[in-house]
Amino acid sequence: MGIKIMVKCDEATSICDKNQYKEASFFDKVRLSIHNFLCHRCRLYTKQNAIITKIITAHNHKEKDLKLDLKEKEKLQKALDNELKKMNN
Repeated sequence: MGIKIMVKCDEATSICDKNQYKEASFFDKVRLSIHNFLCHRCRLYTKQNAIITKIITAHNHKEKDLKLDLKEKEKLQKALDNELKKMNN
């Protein structure tokens, strides 16, 4: 059984999600990097996933119940829109 370096997009997005939560192995990170180098869509998914994680982490709730009121939702939406504009420039 050989070592599988190339991954399909669905596996790459799964590795990306694991990586955001520090659950991806070193080998998975290498495979994701290779795939993202070759695949524009997965590279974009990885960037967007990082932005969302960054915004949610910055908005860190200390409560167990993560219900957001309308004002908090609007604030998060503005932060997300700003990050996406930066990414597209």
